[in-house]
Amino acid sequence: MCSVASLALVASIATPELRAQQEERPEVMRGLELESAGKYRDAVVILRAAVHTAPSPTAVLALERVYAELGMSDSLLAPIDTLIRLNPREPLYRSIQLRTLQTLRRDDQLREAFERWVRASPRDPAPYREYARILIQLGRPASGDTIIMRGKNALGTLRDLEYENAQLRAALGEWVPSAQSWRRALSDAPYLATAAAFALAPAPASARENIRDVFLSFPVELGARRALADLLLSWGAPMAAWESLRSLRPDTASATVWSEFAERAYADERWVLARDAYTAALGVRRLPHLAVRASVAALKAGTPNDVFSLAPLAEMGADSATAARQYVPLHVDALVAIGRTLDAEALIATYDRYFSPVQRMRATQSVAMGWVRAGDLQKARAALTAAGADADSSDAAGLLALYEGRLDAARLLLRSGAVPGADLTPALGIIARLRTDRAPTVGAAFLALARGDSAGASGKFVEAAAAEPAVAPALLLMAARLKGVRGDAAIPIWQKIVADFPGTPEAAESELEWARALRRRGDLASATARFEHLILSAPQSALLPQARRELEQLRGTVPPSS
Repeated sequence: MCSVASLALVASIATPELRAQQEERPEVMRGLELESAGKYRDAVVILRAAVHTAPSPTAVLALERVYAELGMSDSLLAPIDTLIRLNPREPLYRSIQLRTLQTLRRDDQLREAFERWVRASPRDPAPYREYARILIQLGRPASGDTIIMRGKNALGTLRDLEYENAQLRAALGEWVPSAQSWRRALSDAPYLATAAAFALAPAPASARENIRDVFLSFPVELGARRALADLLLSWGAPMAAWESLRSLRPDTASATVWSEFAERAYADERWVLARDAYTAALGVRRLPHLAVRASVAALKAGTPNDVFSLAPLAEMGADSATAARQYVPLHVDALVAIGRTLDAEALIATYDRYFSPVQRMRATQSVAMGWVRAGDLQKARAALTAAGADADSSDAAGLLALYEGRLDAARLLLRSGAVPGADLTPALGIIARLRTDRAPTVGAAFLALARGDSAGASGKFVEAAAAEPAVAPALLLMAARLKGVRGDAAIPIWQKIVADFPGTPEAAESELEWARALRRRGDLASATARFEHLILSAPQSALLPQARRELEQLRGTVPPSS
């Protein structure tokens, strides 16, 4: 049975006279209702009578569908033959006849029906177009190619056959000629962009650059660029996909394409691309929902300053209630993200009377998170209190619990990746391994890290390691990572981890970093010894391939640039 899309396509080629015959008669509508209800035998009686007395595209196509559902497509041939005799140049009837013969696998009759159509309409591209499509569907692209070339010779041009020619070239593996034909077809029918991308997606890597050149060539056209963007996405090149769309002329059609691309990027969590595409669309159409999506993408992309231009509060004018509902929460999050938590509090106070209880809680939780990140626990606690009882289960409350050393609450409230801008993986790993519910030294170390005091945090992690021997290697490694940015300062800590906690994952990482530090300062003999020791002492470590490769590079057996 034919798809709804193909039936719609066939219906679209019916002559204006046939399409304009009537608004559907009651009996046809009744037949359609019976078809929708699955009562095909009842429907066929009504639709057959309607086609006999006063055929319409809707009635004929419905009869085709119903006969197909009943496995009686051969019963359609006689009424279609009658309609063709009465209307020999009506393409809808001819198309249905070809398709029915295809369904019945009557290849000889199919070819004869095509030839009769050509004789009846010698200057019409429709018979070549429809028959070529059928041959493609039957997996006979070479035969389809013959028909298209015959049509080209008869009509003197491929203009009305570009879609079918493009499909055939792709089916024959002629990728660049297919792209060229698609490009010409898209000039008149940009809605074919998705079909073009689907047909060309299997192209091998060796042909892709040439295909890109075809669609990137001037003039810049919407259909070609949209097809190329879809292609590049399917080939795993999202940034190039956006670049292919960026140069479109800024008009409403382009803004629609940019918005659709932005939605796809947003769904795939490609925040930079989503932000840029929404921003382009906003340049044409200042719609609040686009501004909100663009601002959210900007926050997630790590460019909070963009929020102030993407969703300016001045755009709302005197409509403070709408501003509070749509733009103010975004500004609060942006201000917190750039460290202007006091300004965020002031903004909340300005719009407080327009907030719903949920909005107020959400905004104050964001402020609390800002103070937590800054390490100002007193202000964070005050903000959480202002946010209400539900704030006790927020991410900010979880971080506050961590910094205060209340590990029982931190385990309950924190989830990896739940807090924007906070890498909680090391903290979560450490508190999961601790059996105690209170560890103030651990909390103090992470608090110093949150405040940006790397040197102080490193020392506090060393103190915490002495207080919590169960996780001492992990805490010492945190200290070493903070010192490692200053060259050799971490070597004493790495030495201690390797000596006191052999066999642990932290020992393997420490020895690898120790060896790298020795190599950087030119002590190649000691670096070699460390690499060799790691390979022998930690044969199950995931770091072993790196250690072996770096040892081989050190010995000169592998070029460093390879």
